[in-house]
Amino acid sequence: MALQGVMDVLKKTTLEEIGISFSLADLLKDLKIEGDDVYLVIFSPSERYHQFLREKIEKALKSIGAKNVNVEFSDQPPQRQQQQPPPPPPQANPFETRRRIPNVNKVILVASGKGGVGKSTVAVNLASALKKLGYNVGYLDADMYGPSGPTMFGAKDKKVMARQTPEGDKIIAPEAHGVKIMSIGFLLPSEDTPVIWRGPVLFKALTQFLFDIDWGEEGLDYLVIDLPPGTGDVQITIGQTAEVDGAIIVTTPQDVALIDVKKGIQMFKEVQIPIIGVVENMSYFVCPDSGKAYEIFGKSKTGELLKNYGVELLGKIPIEPKVAEFSDLGIPIVFAKEDSQSAQEFINIAKKVVEKLNK
Repeated sequence: MALQGVMDVLKKTTLEEIGISFSLADLLKDLKIEGDDVYLVIFSPSERYHQFLREKIEKALKSIGAKNVNVEFSDQPPQRQQQQPPPPPPQANPFETRRRIPNVNKVILVASGKGGVGKSTVAVNLASALKKLGYNVGYLDADMYGPSGPTMFGAKDKKVMARQTPEGDKIIAPEAHGVKIMSIGFLLPSEDTPVIWRGPVLFKALTQFLFDIDWGEEGLDYLVIDLPPGTGDVQITIGQTAEVDGAIIVTTPQDVALIDVKKGIQMFKEVQIPIIGVVENMSYFVCPDSGKAYEIFGKSKTGELLKNYGVELLGKIPIEPKVAEFSDLGIPIVFAKEDSQSAQEFINIAKKVVEKLNK
């Protein structure tokens, strides 16, 4: 095999699926060709990209006739020739280059350490509360495997359009209750269609959702991103590729949920995203007959836990059956029943978020 042919195909093979503009040639440290066998040493700072890079390299080289492709990885970046631009500083490798989301002023992540704590309910109603306060707001459902945003906003039948721009094709975000929304749910044939994607495809779709959405001519004051539960690839990818202004962690008063709050706090610290605060959902139940409050999950220890971490408790959302009822109807409680305790608490939380982000 010819050296020039190998280099040409490596230069043409980009890594846009994981949100970076480098080609395979940019990561190449060493190359040896013996007949139709190719041996490469590739720079990769993280083991979680090794399988993806190996498959990418093998596919590219075998397309030009390579029989055996042997790939080794190094955590040291390749040396650049003198006439080329200097390599990035050690602390800024190509997998951790953050960009600002176009036409968005403030980006808020809503996360939870575990499922079942009402994270999406909080995210949807936080976006709705910010809209009630008079801001231009967007909601991005980043839970690719379990999108619930279209249902909770009553937008399942919304059509997604695209338009061409000088920067490339842009997806136009539909609107519900005055909030611009985007979700993978809009792009699936039906609610029953599962999303069966491996990592690279997921990263590509997520990158498009972050940077290729048209949020309208006026832009957004706030974009609320509803993350999947846990501390997995989506959270890390967003933390490494997008500039985020702050994160909110949702929990319940149960001890098992608070254990995961600690993990969430630690994760956001590691990816250097400031924590706005914690919202305690399903905090207590108020009997509609007597007005008495019952802590059905036990006495809350959230406030005590957060003091140890220097994180603020933004508010406590009660259990109100109307919240679930109106969510199923596609109307956030903030719009459906403004005088409810939950709606008022969401409004108060939204005010605190605005205050903290504008300090």
